Amino acid sequence: MFEENNPPDIDFHIVASLIKEHIPTIKESEIRFLYHGTHNVYDVREEFIFRFPSTFLAAKERKNLIHREALLLRELKSHLSVKIPSPEFVDFASENPHMGYRKIPGASLHYFYDNTPVEKRQEIGETLGRFLGELHKLDLNELADGKLASAFNPIIDYDEYLQFFQRIQKAVYPTLSKLQKEWTDTLFHDFLDDDENFHYVPCLTHCDFDTTNILINPANLEVTGIIDFEETRMYDPAADFLFQDEGIEFLTSMLRAYTGQIDSTLPQRMMFRLGRCPLIYILSGIDFKLEQMISYGYNSLKDMIENWDRYSSVLAASFANLKL
Repeated sequence: MFEENNPPDIDFHIVASLIKEHIPTIKESEIRFLYHGTHNVYDVREEFIFRFPSTFLAAKERKNLIHREALLLRELKSHLSVKIPSPEFVDFASENPHMGYRKIPGASLHYFYDNTPVEKRQEIGETLGRFLGELHKLDLNELADGKLASAFNPIIDYDEYLQFFQRIQKAVYPTLSKLQKEWTDTLFHDFLDDDENFHYVPCLTHCDFDTTNILINPANLEVTGIIDFEETRMYDPAADFLFQDEGIEFLTSMLRAYTGQIDSTLPQRMMFRLGRCPLIYILSGIDFKLEQMISYGYNSLKDMIENWDRYSSVLAASFANLKL
């Protein structure tokens, strides 16, 4: 994963001094860097997780990111049956805004999935499907006295991805092979040219829902928590079902346990949301001048195209199973 190999962009001594303001007895040796994506993330004394937004984001955006996520997490806590982070230390006013919460027991499903028996995969999938049903039924505009209100709608989604596609064509196409350009053309035209793809009902969506952000107990392989809600917003629910790589049994169990609406274009939207991911890394890497992110995106694009037929088959079989 790119994030685990991406070094922090905040000086460690600054991080340590800020954490020490909240936990005066902490020692630098008790602070361990975990990964760097949107946030620089640290394990503190195996007891807390601290998150510092990356400095490639503008100062105002970093402050808003912490303020919004802390507010959202506090609002969501009472509505979800799976444990989520509960902020205890929040500072969005400092030059390096950050948030700390008590560590949720467990480890990332990403590291255990391949060796997880099919029956356990199905149980995990059912838990996640129920979780998404709980999350997706919430109205963001009714939380936090309207402070998190969103005007998002599918037309905005269309406009954003039309502009995204145009940027890809201008900035990325000159570096792509003929096959990669044809695949990308098909991906975007299948999505953008079908009006039915923009008749979905937006809901409160995690938007970064994958096996890295799902915590399990390694001993019994039960879900212990869900983390990383910085992207959570009103959006297309399809974005939370991108588990084609995890296989038919897992995805089928998720969909069967899900209590939200499953409309006719959900499969097509799921494929688009999955396929766009490498291109997001490439374009973001260009925007932020991060060569490692750009390289990761190109490698991911190659893998995506190689596995595309398999992902399509998994999706088709999973939805066919829902009718049995």
